[in-house]
Amino acid sequence: MIILDLEIFTKKIDSVIRRYRTVYDLLEFLAIAFIMLLIAIFFNIEDIFKLIPWTEPYVGLAPDIPFFTVNYETIFLFFIVCLFSLLILEIIDRNRKRIYKTLKKEAPKKQKSQDIVENTYPELKDRLKTAYDHKNADPENFIVTELKTSVSQDVEGVASTDLIDKRRLGTSLAAIFVAALFLGVIFFTGFTAPFSPGDVYDRFPNGTITQPPIDENSSSNNSSSIPTEAPPIAAEPGVDIDVTLPPGAGTGPGDMLEGSDNNFTPSKPYPPESLSSQHFYDSLPAGYEDVIKDYFKKLAENS
Repeated sequence: MIILDLEIFTKKIDSVIRRYRTVYDLLEFLAIAFIMLLIAIFFNIEDIFKLIPWTEPYVGLAPDIPFFTVNYETIFLFFIVCLFSLLILEIIDRNRKRIYKTLKKEAPKKQKSQDIVENTYPELKDRLKTAYDHKNADPENFIVTELKTSVSQDVEGVASTDLIDKRRLGTSLAAIFVAALFLGVIFFTGFTAPFSPGDVYDRFPNGTITQPPIDENSSSNNSSSIPTEAPPIAAEPGVDIDVTLPPGAGTGPGDMLEGSDNNFTPSKPYPPESLSSQHFYDSLPAGYEDVIKDYFKKLAENS
């Protein structure tokens, strides 16, 4: 009866510890997912789907779901966040010892259920494992029998809720709460980063940073068209140079302003009907000359 009680207790504790560890992993996954979602929304990562060819047609659209509306980019973002969260959780689990070593802390060892019970209840320290290891000992051994009897009585007061890793549980819940709080602030205020992946992509279309093109011709023309000092005049000793400008030099159509004395007489305008087509005077086929000339006359009158 004593052996049976210890075996049942050990199996029950093993099942409870497995469930607790599943809850720990789930909460850690949710904590990482909330943090990843916070980073993705703050930096406008959902805009990256506009740059992917197979997701760009779905941007701005929503699937037909009754009583619920969600855009495709939100669904894509959700799956990406979950995927990266699982990947990060797996990396942390595989490198837990290395991470604690980097932080100069001792990595917690993965304990068995009996170790967790003994650490939680100091009165069972080393007694529970010893009694369970000697469960098949000789019943006539008075010391072992007495140990198993006392341990069986003590384990009746073990509560499964006392075996919860409160530090691990509290850390995950705190991370979820803080991340959810910041997400709520972003949703209600709309405060996000002033840039998105599209802005970065526009600056690196071909793997290099683009700069506004510089028109060398325009810059050289502008610099040459604006004089900064008087142009030099080459002078030869003993030779006089005539620097006077001939009449009319430096003037053009733009210089003939209204009211200026330029002795220009404009030609008289001609009515449109008086202007005939050059084809009117061309040689026409025999027999059609009168018909074609009448056509051009009527065309000129109607214009």
